[in-house]
Amino acid sequence: MLQAWLVEDLPGGRVRILTQKTRIGRPAAALASERPNPMLNGHRAWLDGLVAAASGEPGA
Repeated sequence: MLQAWLVEDLPGGRVRILTQKTRIGRPAAALASERPNPMLNGHRAWLDGLVAAASGEPGA
């Protein structure tokens, strides 16, 4: 599995995060076919954590 990240500062105090992932092999194929998808859920949790940390939320 390969992953790339691009973090950009945008006007107005905003940030854009672009990610790209290549999933290769049987383990990745098995994860992709699971419902709910653990890989997508993990990314969503990571993004939610970034938002919480940037917002200064407690426990972030």
